[in-house]
Amino acid sequence: MSDETKGAEPNVQLWTRDGFLGALSVVTRSTYAPDYLSVEGPHAPRRAVLEHLVPGDASDPQALPTTVATSRIGVKLHVSARRAPMPFVVRNVEADEIHFIQSGTVKFETDVGSLIAGEGDFVCIPRAIAYRYGPTHGAMRSLIVESPSAVKLTPPAPSGMLNIARDLKYAEIDPEIAPGGPTRLILKTLDGENTVFLMPHDPLSLGVRLSDSVPVWKLNLTKIQVHAYLPEGGPPSHFLSSGAGDLLLFNLSARLGGRPPIHINADFDEVICYVQGPGAWGGCTEPGTLTWVPKGVIHHGPSEDVPEGYQAWLLETRATLRWTPQAIAASQLMETGNYAPHPSNVK
Repeated sequence: MSDETKGAEPNVQLWTRDGFLGALSVVTRSTYAPDYLSVEGPHAPRRAVLEHLVPGDASDPQALPTTVATSRIGVKLHVSARRAPMPFVVRNVEADEIHFIQSGTVKFETDVGSLIAGEGDFVCIPRAIAYRYGPTHGAMRSLIVESPSAVKLTPPAPSGMLNIARDLKYAEIDPEIAPGGPTRLILKTLDGENTVFLMPHDPLSLGVRLSDSVPVWKLNLTKIQVHAYLPEGGPPSHFLSSGAGDLLLFNLSARLGGRPPIHINADFDEVICYVQGPGAWGGCTEPGTLTWVPKGVIHHGPSEDVPEGYQAWLLETRATLRWTPQAIAASQLMETGNYAPHPSNVK
């Protein structure tokens, strides 16, 4: 491995608790720690391209999004690629959902209003808010983060990273949704044992809003400012977190500063979605590349100082994730230096 690949100080290794907010230990090593020859077992770094994951709802309008990863504490990842609107309504009664639109334009209809989301938008649908969605033209593709703990926007300061008054868009009453006829309402639970009600009307048909608060919103990744401590760069800051502190979202798009250190994250799995270029982020060049480094796995990670620019975001979760068999079949083992496919080509 070349010095350019390794970085200026390839032998400095950090071990940290609570990301970069807790205890830390720094040592040097005589070898490049992220190198490995092979691995067996589920706790291994992987990468996949969203376009290569084929969710059931791409061909079956009656299907729910396909699960990519699960965990013991209920945090889950799903992918969706609907070609037609959902012919039913869903209410997740045990988790908040964050939908990230990787491609396409999507209309969300909820029981507090509707909104149109485009590429790069995060859409928040809190627990027990009924909804359905579908592409407005052609197909779409999204990644859905499911969190049993309530999520909210928590930038490090009231202003600077986010301009909420300008960039946060809320669902609005849609008078075109008629009461309609019988509608299936699926109550979704973490154990997968869903319950289906047949309603005599469309539960998303609304009248007028009587409160100022609107819990369903969207925010585009490009409107979230990156955070760096020059000259070295330093860790990013989260813009969204769960109430229990077990889930954090970061804008990991191109930013000035040095390459991240070799790191052992003792408490968080790290999932990064490389959204698009034009610049490459290490070994990630294809839009919608999803990378996963489980907690305790030594990793370096590509430099974020990319003059051409790129867009990416990071999910940190205390949940220990496990990829589903379908996701493993469509993924590759990943090296943790530059997040390219591992030379062993083991799947």
